[in-house]
Order: sequence, then C-alpha cells, then structure tokens
Amino acid sequence: MGEITDRVDIIAFGAHPDDVEIGAGGLLAKEAALGYKVGIVDLTRGEMGSRGTPEVRAGEAEKAAKVLGAVWRINLEMPDGNISLDQESIMKAAKVIRKYRPVIILAPYWDDRHPDHVKTGQLVTEAHFKAGLKKLEPEMPAFRSNVILYYFLNRMEQSSFIVDVSGHYTKKQEAIAAHYSQFGPGGLKPLAALGVKAPLQFIESRDRFQGAQIGTAYGEAFLVRTAVPIDDPMKVWGI
Repeated sequence: MGEITDRVDIIAFGAHPDDVEIGAGGLLAKEAALGYKVGIVDLTRGEMGSRGTPEVRAGEAEKAAKVLGAVWRINLEMPDGNISLDQESIMKAAKVIRKYRPVIILAPYWDDRHPDHVKTGQLVTEAHFKAGLKKLEPEMPAFRSNVILYYFLNRMEQSSFIVDVSGHYTKKQEAIAAHYSQFGPGGLKPLAALGVKAPLQFIESRDRFQGAQIGTAYGEAFLVRTAVPIDDPMKVWGI
C-alpha cells in the first residue's frame, strides 16, 4: 500500500491479521467509502495459528486492507499467543496513535475466550490513555483520540450502539475471504474443536442478528465506556 505519512481518521487494532475484518469490517468499509481515512494495526503476525505462514497471512492481510479501502496496514510483530502488557508493548501502540492522530480507535472487546483478544483490548486501552500523557516520552507530541469503540469477536454482549453496514457488507465478506488460509475450504474443520463449526456462517448470522435489532439487513455492534452523545434524538428515531 502507499507510503504511511498522513494522519488518519480511524485506526482499527486487532490481535491477528483477520480480527478487524471479522469484528468491524463493515464499519471500516463504510467509513472509507464516505471519504474518511482508515488505518489498520495488527499486533501479531498470527504465526501460532494452525493454518498459514506469517508470510502468507501478511499477503492476505494486505489484500483485505485494500478491499476495505484502508490507506495503510502495519504489523507491530508482537509474539502471537504471548502479547504482553508491559510498557514497551503499550508504547508501541501509543506511538502509532501519536503519529497518526486518529479521531476514533477500534479495539477488541475486553472479554473474549481468546487471551490475545483480551490482551489487545487491554493494551489498546492503556495505549490510548498513555498516548495523551505529555510527560511520557515527550520527544513525540502527546495525543489522545476522542473514543475507543470496542468490537465483538467471539462474544455478543450488550452494545452501546449498532451501525447499519448493509450497503458495505459484500466488502466485509470479500475482505474476510481474502484470508484464504484461515477461511478457505481446507481451513475450517480445525475450528470445530473450539466450538465454532462454521465460522463464516457464525459471523454472518451474528451480523444479521445485529442488523435485525435496528431494522436493517446487517449490523455491527460496538461498546463504549463513555456516554454516547446525541445532538438531536429526532435524527435518530424520527420518521
């Protein structure tokens, strides 16, 4: 992808190269289509996965990012299966936030069966806070994004809001399909051991369910820790 120089409006963080597509691919495609700049940060290369090499997964991730319309995608190369919440790792993410100054950050919901998803949510939460501390590594100007939107992967909890992604859902499906080593015909059976016998069907049925809650074909749910500001309720619920 192009040279990484400009700030972006949104940065989506994921533990593995396919996480942001699964949890928030529709939102990212929608915002990119609206003209907002989207960046993607994978914490690990997914090297501990049962399928696909890091090199193969890197190529798939790049293809998926282009499908979604992201302006760049980077990998922080933290150890898959052993993400640490130490200061060095937190500051790696904090420096990305400081450099590209996004308005919105996306991160995995902090309660998930996969420890890497849990730790990524925690790490990004700390990075968001520490990126705004002026006295912490002051050689790089401090910056704190307005909000973190937590997306769901293996759990569906009570959300703060649901976004209609119906018009961009085919892009989400195409981006997920780009991770062929993980979701191709030869890569699905091992997931049955985790209780997910048909992951693609699970993702779509979850997104259909979220969409049904707001009267649309597909939706993606997000949770925030702070109140959601609404200027005019009539614009949301008015006919």
